Amino acid sequence: MAKTVGIIIIFLLVGAVVYTMYIRETRPLTVYETREIHAGSQLLTVLVADTAEKRTRGLMNVTTLADDSGMFFMFPDLMLRTFWNKNTYIDLDVIWVRDGRVAGVSRLPAITKSGTVMTVSSPEPANTVIEVNAGWAERNGIGVGSEIRE
Repeated sequence: MAKTVGIIIIFLLVGAVVYTMYIRETRPLTVYETREIHAGSQLLTVLVADTAEKRTRGLMNVTTLADDSGMFFMFPDLMLRTFWNKNTYIDLDVIWVRDGRVAGVSRLPAITKSGTVMTVSSPEPANTVIEVNAGWAERNGIGVGSEIRE
């Protein structure tokens, strides 16, 4: 009896692990905390990438992003940053932020448009980076010096 119960528990644990891995692969954004931030006068709903794994994955394999939403990359230090479009299927604005102020905005095309992995780098050290749909920053008046706050 105890052996049977043990086997059932093992199968349930394995099943839970497999299911969790399936959800993470098919719905990658479910592992991110959601937060609202202010970019200039605009309210932006962001997914928070606050660990190395989340920052590395970013918006990979995402095919749509709501208009006033994005990803908020939080880094523990201030340094030059480089982002890439590996497995990124959305054209993006990459907003480089240094201590709550926009240091620059770069355009990063979807991998399907560039045909190859491309990178963009921050114009100066940054401790926060925001990715939004391409053109969002310009449409909302976000540029060098704009305030970013939580």
